[in-house]
Amino acid sequence: MSMKRPAIRRYSQISLAYFLALFATTFFAFPIFWMVTASLKSDQAITAYPPVWVFTPSLQNYAKLITDIGIAKMFINSVVIVGLSTSLAMVCGTLGAYALARFDIKGKQMIAFEILSIRMLPPIVSVVPMFILARWLGIFDTYWLLTAAYALSGLPFVVWVMRVFIQDIPQSIEEAALIDGCSRLETFWRVTLPLLLPGLAATMVIVFMFAWNEFLLASMLTSNAAKTLPVIAANTLSARSIAWGLASAAGVVMSLPVVILVLLMQRYLVRGLTLGAVKG
Repeated sequence: MSMKRPAIRRYSQISLAYFLALFATTFFAFPIFWMVTASLKSDQAITAYPPVWVFTPSLQNYAKLITDIGIAKMFINSVVIVGLSTSLAMVCGTLGAYALARFDIKGKQMIAFEILSIRMLPPIVSVVPMFILARWLGIFDTYWLLTAAYALSGLPFVVWVMRVFIQDIPQSIEEAALIDGCSRLETFWRVTLPLLLPGLAATMVIVFMFAWNEFLLASMLTSNAAKTLPVIAANTLSARSIAWGLASAAGVVMSLPVVILVLLMQRYLVRGLTLGAVKG
């Protein structure tokens, strides 16, 4: 009898852990399920009480997004702007992080802090100066303005995160490559960069999501030509009514690229997020 009690206690703990995991999964997945199903319903079915669980799916809301709102153009705008800004932030931020991690630069701690200080200012503080400069330079409502703004916003995060990843790589590996005749650039490209792939993937996904979901700068620094998806999604909400079907469909369209990117980077993402968490 005494031998059975530990086994019963162990099975009870395992069952409780599975129940809590299932409950947490359901809790966080239900809003996504509701958004997807609402995008396939009519507004009458969405607002019906009690909720309608069995219905005939319809792509009417997605058709309205394309024909009435023109979401295809905004989707292309978001892909181009966010893709360029993320690439620019990753390239410049990784090179800057490598310099701060490996080179003996005078006052590099202060430089790193000044780079981080860019993230300390709330975006609303920089909107008016950026608007005035954009009007003066003639780049208002263009790809280049939002690309530069998003890249500048993501650069401090890339520098600080990638700096930690680079510092975790033993410097002796690079020194061995330098002794074998590689230049500093070849050492970075052939030795350091492959070891940084998990960290690069994790950082890129986070920077991409920040830029993809950004609303304030996109709404204040664009008029029509360079509008992005968050601005169009917000247009489904008005003071008098809310187009729940259109809003849900817009949410699904906005979520798909991030989900696809995470699935593509899944191989490196978990390793990158946990890199350096366990030592010894």
